Amino acid sequence: MFKKATCIILTIMLLMSFVTFQATAQEQNIVVKIDGEVVEFPDAKPFIDQHSRTLCPIRFIAENLGAEVLWNNEDKTVSIKKDDIDILLKIGENTAVVNGDEKVFDTYPQIFEDRTYVPLRFISETLQMDVDWDGETKTVIITTPDKLTELTMEEHFDRYLTAMEQKKGFRGSVLIGQEDEILFNKGYGYANYEEKIKNTPDTLFAIGSITKQFTAMAIMQLYEKGLLDLDDAISKYIPGVVEGDNITIKHLLTHTSGLINYTDLLLEMEEVPEDTSIDFVLGLFKDEPLIFEPGTQWVYNNSGYVLLGCVVEKVSELSFDEYLKENIFKPLEMNDTGTYYDKMEEDYAVGYVGITELTPVEADEILLKIAYGAGNILSTVNDMYKWDRALQTEKLVKKETLDMIFDIQEKMPESEVYTFDGYGFGWFIENNPELGKIVSHGGNTLSYSAQLSKYVDKDITIIITTNAGNYFLDTIDKTLVDIILGNSYELPEDLVEIELDAEILKKYTGIYEHIEGYNIVILESEGQLYAQLPGQVKAEIYPKSQTEFFYKVIDAKITFKTDDNGKIIGLVFEQGNTILETTRVGDAPQREIADINKEIYKKYVGEYEIENIGIITVSVEDEKLYARLTGQVKLEILPMSETEFFYKDIQAEIEFVVANDGTVKGLVLKQEGLMFMAKKI
Repeated sequence: MFKKATCIILTIMLLMSFVTFQATAQEQNIVVKIDGEVVEFPDAKPFIDQHSRTLCPIRFIAENLGAEVLWNNEDKTVSIKKDDIDILLKIGENTAVVNGDEKVFDTYPQIFEDRTYVPLRFISETLQMDVDWDGETKTVIITTPDKLTELTMEEHFDRYLTAMEQKKGFRGSVLIGQEDEILFNKGYGYANYEEKIKNTPDTLFAIGSITKQFTAMAIMQLYEKGLLDLDDAISKYIPGVVEGDNITIKHLLTHTSGLINYTDLLLEMEEVPEDTSIDFVLGLFKDEPLIFEPGTQWVYNNSGYVLLGCVVEKVSELSFDEYLKENIFKPLEMNDTGTYYDKMEEDYAVGYVGITELTPVEADEILLKIAYGAGNILSTVNDMYKWDRALQTEKLVKKETLDMIFDIQEKMPESEVYTFDGYGFGWFIENNPELGKIVSHGGNTLSYSAQLSKYVDKDITIIITTNAGNYFLDTIDKTLVDIILGNSYELPEDLVEIELDAEILKKYTGIYEHIEGYNIVILESEGQLYAQLPGQVKAEIYPKSQTEFFYKVIDAKITFKTDDNGKIIGLVFEQGNTILETTRVGDAPQREIADINKEIYKKYVGEYEIENIGIITVSVEDEKLYARLTGQVKLEILPMSETEFFYKDIQAEIEFVVANDGTVKGLVLKQEGLMFMAKKI
């Protein structure tokens, strides 16, 4: 349902010196498996170093893989030969020469109890093995190329999705089908982490905007029966909508109505609304001016699908919930599918946000209540597959109507967010030169994500439901298709935090410009690095290497760029398909909190009007000063002096204007190089 995503990840390369470790291998209890068989180590055990990297004794690993290992004590080098692979590594250096080419690693080979230890990555990249780490069982899993070719397709699916669960916090259910056959159907992670209830193919999830497929189908069923026309004005069914005489049902179906998106308004609210009635939701947007003339642009819009649900009710004389149940769910025997109001008393997966650190989200219950035809359905992958197969038949509508649903009805503009060619009725459509026609739709709420993709020309269906908010599923979707087609694929990388000194972290701080006025700010405080995107609060990022950092709450990444002298010159932000290249343009603002008498806060309390923009409300709570702009959340501001304050969580400042007699006349808001004058009212 919601299209906004906040994600960031950074990664960094650690410079390590040769050290001798005090931890004993026996204390780690690490198991090594090669092609499923446990490797016995007579006197040298794998261990985890102080940077949470797993190191293994190279001689025993290499010899178990059929390689020859030679140690040169004079120059402290190790030579490894296997088939046509020739490797030379030197203790204390983070490089290895492989068939004449140098490879660089972020962990040094080490000597421990007279044995040479190397990181898992060394084994995978030099010996061309597939290496994985199961943190829960402390098992190193090494798979040889020959063994990989022996894996079944189902084993490849499970291998990849298990790695996503372990390394990227994936939790949910996945069903893969082709030509009326279910190739794979399994759950990962927990539906309820507190009670240790696992996800299964029958686990109930919120599917967000995939709901739009069902809303569109309901409209097309009524259209096929002659009960409405796609060119009907919305005013015919719902009076009082702004420009209702000029907005058609087709405009609503194709996101071309020009209505303001009501979920954007919800995201700006300071508090979750108590009223969840349809009248409240309609009241949010039906009187607001259009953002463009109907039919002239494409902008994703939840308001339109709320209205379409109301049209279904008006024409059918049934509630939206009852119509879907009687005309879609029951005929297809989708017994575990329904709107939130149908399923609210049933056990469905608890929604969480986070990748390696999870937080349950309760606000989604409110959002599901006010999503209506835009995103309030809950379902299972098993039921969604029944829906998918029905769309290959005329069980719900005739083929001519299905063709309308799956044809491009509106071309979409080029975008960093969307890669589709156009939109049908409730479906995104892409004509891929390699894969053919793809029709799909995703769904996102605060703590659930889902995706249904139909690779039409290959009759492949991928259904993914998760209890993870804003989880990017495109990569999973495309990797699963690669496995079906026999293409190579990559397992996700480990997110292992390393330690970096606060003085090292400070060199990454600064302002990084993507385009003029769009800056990413990197800050350091008490040994913790933070990244802040425009309009967002700052969030912690954690070092993975000396050039990369990651978030523990979202799947995204920032890689710092350096010049030949090692100076930081920019960063690259990556989240899903979104890649932002930036250049470092200045130092991050350094602000110190002034020690002032907090009694002075009281005189700043009040409302300050910025002409044509809104009102900043300043308030005091528990001896803290807050400022809130109209439609935005309340944020704390901290003193730099008696009149100058800075926002704790965003890059902005407020300076109060005080007359000679001490009267507060107004304030100046400073943000992104701009200044806004506000008069106290």
